[in-house]
Amino acid sequence: MTGTRRSLEEGEDDLARLLTAMPGLALLARTVVGLRPRRGEPGIRDSHVGGPMLWPVDEPWPRCADADHGSGRSVPMVSVAQLYAADVPQIPFPEDTNLVQILWCPTPHALPEPQFQGKHCRVFWRRSGEVVHGPGVQPDPWEHWNEKWDEVPRPCTVHPKLVVEYPWWEELPVGLRMQLKNWEELFDLYYWEVSLTTGWKVGGSKSWASSDMPESLDCPECSAPLVLLLQADSCEDLPLVSENPDTYLCTVTGQHLAWGTEEHALAREPTGCIVDDAAEAGIYVCSADPRHRALYFPQ
Repeated sequence: MTGTRRSLEEGEDDLARLLTAMPGLALLARTVVGLRPRRGEPGIRDSHVGGPMLWPVDEPWPRCADADHGSGRSVPMVSVAQLYAADVPQIPFPEDTNLVQILWCPTPHALPEPQFQGKHCRVFWRRSGEVVHGPGVQPDPWEHWNEKWDEVPRPCTVHPKLVVEYPWWEELPVGLRMQLKNWEELFDLYYWEVSLTTGWKVGGSKSWASSDMPESLDCPECSAPLVLLLQADSCEDLPLVSENPDTYLCTVTGQHLAWGTEEHALAREPTGCIVDDAAEAGIYVCSADPRHRALYFPQ
């Protein structure tokens, strides 16, 4: 590999340097949707993170009955995200649906392979115009969960934005993967600066930095490949604008936010939910039929 390297030219932006050094990488670019949640008061007809859901009046709210909660005991799941096709049309909605709702149990559990550890999650696909809303069905999460310790996303509005990313390095074709492994500077550039979109997003790939990526990610019902529906993250990436004092850009409002202020904290950690010890997690669905059972994977 060493003899075929091209130098990484100084002065080029990170992506241009990578595309020059790694012919074929450009073909693997894919567009994902950064959700950019911000603390707010969304309604049942809004796309959101952690807010009130358009829930059928005659459908019980899902509960988790894992043995960790005690024999014969179940606890209510919580709202994670509700997304409408009008706001995020990039989601592969099943025919005759235009709404997806994602819930999870805030408590981590031991799960069957290939998950090992994570949260029980549920994904519901609906046609919103057919839902007769039951305003009293969704329970107040704070009647059952601890605001400080449990992973319950606070209500946030979302501000979708299309972003281009590249696969997690272990998902790359073997030639490109070996090129990265044999060239430390190239690997660091790809790993830290270019490949994945951080924050809450729809589609693309997630990081497997803290756990081994499973040898296969297949649907437990039909064995079709799983795809990432939603990435939930502990914080949002805010570009650094200036130093002394450190000031960051809110990509939604355009405001400059000083480190340590309440405004900065709310923009950086809008959901107030530390996912899996300050990491991120992915909700995966079947590529052949997303109505099949969804799986949760931590980082």
